[in-house]
Amino acid sequence: MSTTIKALALALCGWLALLALGMFIPGAAPAAMVIGPSHRLLDHLPQARIVETGQATITLSGVNAAQIYRAGAWLVLPARLPLCVDR
Repeated sequence: MSTTIKALALALCGWLALLALGMFIPGAAPAAMVIGPSHRLLDHLPQARIVETGQATITLSGVNAAQIYRAGAWLVLPARLPLCVDR
């Protein structure tokens, strides 16, 4: 594998890790996108509100990252972030 591909893979993994760790900062994101949720995830999160669903994701609000991980999620990323520039 070339060093360029290794560097890109490392950068991507680092970026995802920063996003995932950022979810533990209170108020960091208005919602959380769960990658590859189990079918029973919401059974363990009765207070969660579904914002959006996709083929391999579900976006939730009303719960924090620790609660989602305890419910069985393997990757939680920030979602519905406000834009940095006014329109």
